Amino acid sequence: MKQKVNPPVVITEDCIACQRCVAICPSFVLEMVEAKAAVVRGDWCIGCEHCGAVCPTAAILHEGAVLDGHPSKGEVPATSPENLELLLRERRSVRLYTSDPVPEEILNKILNAGRYAPTGSNSENVHYTAVTSPDQIAELRKKTITFYDKMFSRIRGRFGMLIVSLVAGRKIAEYLRESLPKMEYANELIRQGKDRLFHHAPVVILAHAESWDRSSSFNCSVALYNCSLMAHSLGLGCCFNGFLVNAANHSSKIKRWLGIPADHKCYAAMTLGFPDVKYLRLVHRYPARVGQPAPGEGAKQSNAN
Repeated sequence: MKQKVNPPVVITEDCIACQRCVAICPSFVLEMVEAKAAVVRGDWCIGCEHCGAVCPTAAILHEGAVLDGHPSKGEVPATSPENLELLLRERRSVRLYTSDPVPEEILNKILNAGRYAPTGSNSENVHYTAVTSPDQIAELRKKTITFYDKMFSRIRGRFGMLIVSLVAGRKIAEYLRESLPKMEYANELIRQGKDRLFHHAPVVILAHAESWDRSSSFNCSVALYNCSLMAHSLGLGCCFNGFLVNAANHSSKIKRWLGIPADHKCYAAMTLGFPDVKYLRLVHRYPARVGQPAPGEGAKQSNAN
């Protein structure tokens, strides 16, 4: 968990009573007292620093924090909608990598991008495990394949299918059975030296956090997606790997080997490396599925009148 944060300090003489800090605070820490902003519930502070970021006179200070000013004074976003859409449509999953290792400074820059992803209650509880050694990646591949060999051997029989249905749910059991031919083919390719699990990537990254925190799934997924965008901007490619996530969460041997704490759960994983492929066309997606809430009794009555 994130360490307890110190509440902000208000320089009263610099406060112009604009009340922006009070309105923006998600934890009700600040209120107006005698026409000045004041910290009234300091122990509720989550350290998001929104109050200091909106203060036009820099009258709010946070211990140990340096609030960098926006290079364009915050008047416009850092990128245009057109450039952002292009970035989102350029980024594709990469399953062909060169053998070049990822320099440590580049890997750190990619992981650093995850720091700026939002987290529930500003917990900043995302942890990473980065596997960069070829021998360790090979060992992780072996352990993961062994896990799936055991799982798929169970669903081949009626009794094993029943057990998996009870443990994981009927839909997942049916999905696994339908995926069996594909997995057997991929496994055969792996035996031939063609890595269809990690795609010979030089880096495998997992994001994990406390399993009791209901925001952990969101926190880890968004943080790792931030990392993938930074990787793309640096000329690297990524591929998210749900197979590894599932194996890490259901195999205590894999979880211990990765050094993931017992009270943590893995929520996202991806391979990373320099792409050995160039995509010439942008991503295509179907239109967004947007639903509407069912009309309430009030709406029905309004329509009837």
